[in-house]
Amino acid sequence: MIDLLLVHGTVITMDPSRRIIYEGAVAVQGSRILEIGESGVLMEKYKARQTINCSNHCILPGLIDVHGHGGHSMFKTVAMENLEQWMPIMTNTYNHYVTDDFWYYEGKVSALERLKAGITTGVSVIGSTPRADDPIFALNHAKAYNEIGIREIVCTGPANPVWPKLYSRWKDGRRITKEVAYEEVLKGTEAVVEALHHANSDRTRAFVTPFVIVTSIEGSGPTPPSRLHRLTDHDRYQARKIREIARKHETRIHSDAFGGMIHMAVQDKDYALLGPDVHLQHCRGISFDEAKILANTGTNVSTSPSITQISARTPIVELIELGATVAISTDGTSPSTSFDLFQAMRKTQLIHQAAMRDEHYLPPGKLLEMVTIDAARCIGWDDDLGSIEAGKKADLITVNMKQAHLTPETMHVHRLVHQAVGGDVNHVIVDGKVLMEERKVVVDENRIIEEANAIALETIERAGLEKYMAPTDYFWGHTRAYVDEKRFDETDYQFTITEEEGR
Repeated sequence: MIDLLLVHGTVITMDPSRRIIYEGAVAVQGSRILEIGESGVLMEKYKARQTINCSNHCILPGLIDVHGHGGHSMFKTVAMENLEQWMPIMTNTYNHYVTDDFWYYEGKVSALERLKAGITTGVSVIGSTPRADDPIFALNHAKAYNEIGIREIVCTGPANPVWPKLYSRWKDGRRITKEVAYEEVLKGTEAVVEALHHANSDRTRAFVTPFVIVTSIEGSGPTPPSRLHRLTDHDRYQARKIREIARKHETRIHSDAFGGMIHMAVQDKDYALLGPDVHLQHCRGISFDEAKILANTGTNVSTSPSITQISARTPIVELIELGATVAISTDGTSPSTSFDLFQAMRKTQLIHQAAMRDEHYLPPGKLLEMVTIDAARCIGWDDDLGSIEAGKKADLITVNMKQAHLTPETMHVHRLVHQAVGGDVNHVIVDGKVLMEERKVVVDENRIIEEANAIALETIERAGLEKYMAPTDYFWGHTRAYVDEKRFDETDYQFTITEEEGR
């Protein structure tokens, strides 16, 4: 007797032949897929402890979100009116106003949202610019994801200079601020990798994640060619240390990159943060010669759809045609992004069709590859994830097609990519375990949401973020937003090592 049998579904395998099996079935034994085939054949061949009737459902490999942020799920839409200052506002909050427990409760609601959107594997960078001065933040986040049951790749590493930096911990309602050296952050990063890589029956992995691959130029967007000079000593030192940690622990490297960084990185040929074991998010504004470098080095790329793609595009089409692996990520969930890869596929298609001025680019099949098998390759986990094949991990989802917006039930991949949303996912299975059945999760959803709400409001008050949440005078009835009053003040973000009282 086998453990689980899914029957009467449309199985979209994403295997090398991209088979679609109508009236199909998937047999699961333990944590792995045993066989895929026609329902009648597998039902006669196997008796199962649990059988799920997937009539009018598509059966897919679990979706893989290759880049998102731990912490952001507590601050959705906060500071959206102050987008130019959003990064320093959030970084300051993560560095000085969150408690150790914050990361656990945020991890629970983050993992829950991903689970309910059909994401069975999610990458979480701890904070905005990664926070690694103590392993507890990453450990608490991973603990939360493990309790929900989906896979997590925890990503942490050093932020950009200047070093040393000030970081705060909270104890008994008091903030204690400490000066942290660069070497301490490297030690914290390594401790996270040692503790979490291949943990929780390999549902948890840990990647080494510096904020960006080159620290001496613009960190959140492309740098003009006139400012691309030579790598600094710190650039070279960081690349060498990141490589050392990754090689020592046989893990991968994940980071952000923007135009100019790839050109700079190759100056250090022995330690450049490029190659098949590297996965770079964004890559907005990179030149064609940089795209060729990424393809020639086998560097993996991921990108998320946003308005910033209009002014500095990730050359998805060119990268793919050059032979690079490119995945779609959510970059969720703040300031205004959800963990919904169905929406991310559509937005990606629209943005890049508009940029190319050609509506034939990025057909639905390619988009679905970019959140399944290509995403699995991007994170180096395609031996087990990303497709429905015998021997692979039983990470499966079903999508309920018997709904008005998905009717008629024809051209299933087109229907999923163009009309489905995360809320249409009906079942989620990870490692052979059913985590959601008919939209009902096995964890206490109400309690998770209530706890997250309480911690979020407490943190918002502690950090003084309420001023960034109030609507402006231009919120209603105007076509363009303005923030007339001064909300952001750099003096609010200056700390000393003697400051201990919370505000």
